[in-house]
Amino acid sequence: MYSDSVRQMAKSYRSNGHSYKEIGDLLNISLFSARKLCIYERKRPLKRGRKFSIDKKTGLAIKRKISCMNDAKVRVNSLKLIEELNLNVSKSTVQRHLKRCAYKYKKAKNQIILSKQHKAARLRIITAWLSQNHEWELTIFSDEKRFSMDGPDDWQTYVPISDVVVRQKRQCRGGGIMVWLMCLPSGLLSFRVIEGKFNSQRYINLLQEMIVPIMKLNYGSNFFFQEDNCAIHKSRQVKEFMSKSKINVIEWPSKSPDINMVEDIWSMISNHVYDGEQFQYKADLIKKVTSCIHDINQYKRHLIKNLYASYRKRLIDVVVKKGNLYNK
Repeated sequence: MYSDSVRQMAKSYRSNGHSYKEIGDLLNISLFSARKLCIYERKRPLKRGRKFSIDKKTGLAIKRKISCMNDAKVRVNSLKLIEELNLNVSKSTVQRHLKRCAYKYKKAKNQIILSKQHKAARLRIITAWLSQNHEWELTIFSDEKRFSMDGPDDWQTYVPISDVVVRQKRQCRGGGIMVWLMCLPSGLLSFRVIEGKFNSQRYINLLQEMIVPIMKLNYGSNFFFQEDNCAIHKSRQVKEFMSKSKINVIEWPSKSPDINMVEDIWSMISNHVYDGEQFQYKADLIKKVTSCIHDINQYKRHLIKNLYASYRKRLIDVVVKKGNLYNK
């Protein structure tokens, strides 16, 4: 079968008065093929399938409406489009049209939004750390995290297409536990499960139990302590305790979990804790979290040491990105 360009050339030669034999010689094809190219029209395949219910004009209106609603930060779905544009079609018709036009219904990605002031503060603090050659090998990092008995909202797994994945969902978030964790430059993790309400006095008691003994045994006053800008951490009562106990708290930029290495450790722990069935009792959840942390202390301390070793590189990456979030 010859291409459309060869067919057009043959017809052009024929219209200019060339014989079929001359056309065959010019195109290096047989006399029969030259005659066939000039006389017969190529049959086009018939378009099959149902005619689209949404015409071009309506499609453009849908596209403009989606753009306007996204700019206004309004959630867009097929039912809203039908209502806003007064369309006389079904929800599935709109969904098929959007799929043909390369639109996909996506879940919003949770992300920290940094203002210009946040980026400037991050740059100022991180640049000061780098210029002063801050001793990260003498810094203790800390953070809190809530673990849910129901597991994460985005729990996913591979199953056959015909199967349905069902996870239990309790009312009122289903309960969970709060865990406070700190990591030492030696790669050792230490934690406490926080029962009940967490306030300034309970935080001070926690520091007296966890930080003060470490100071006396290992570092004396020659160490630094990292904590985020949670309201409890910045209360007057806690600040007075820190000053009295001679705990050197480093200045920490707001909205900066990306440079807290404990977030990497939470990710390691969460992958193990939520890798299985949901928890029926808090005691089971506490046992699983405890087991994961003990496992890291016994077999994976080198991973924590690697976080300390690469921490300066992480800070440089944030400076290069002009204060934007660090991407691993």
